[in-house]
Amino acid sequence: MKKTYKTSLSSVQQKKIIRISLLLVILLLLAVFFTPGKGLFFLRKQKEQVAVLRAENQELVEKNNALREEIKRVKTDKSYLEEVARSQHGLLKKDEVVFDFSPKEKRKRE
Repeated sequence: MKKTYKTSLSSVQQKKIIRISLLLVILLLLAVFFTPGKGLFFLRKQKEQVAVLRAENQELVEKNNALREEIKRVKTDKSYLEEVARSQHGLLKKDEVVFDFSPKEKRKRE
């Protein structure tokens, strides 16, 4: 049988191994945090962007639903249609006259 001897490392060798190990751990941590496109900071930014896009999407869905309701109301409710025609488009009924009593300065701006 062959005898194997255990040799202990000198204190200088131990310090070198510890330094190299620390350097490798630090490099690994830096790679995990700052790798472009895969790091933790990139993932956090992506999650924030997803949250913002979801909020925008929800706002658009609500706005879309409100517009659908308004379209439905314009198609079915004649009094609402008349109100919209008068307020937004300035339409008048037959033989109706509008008198404008606002100050001249205000009329020039409009």
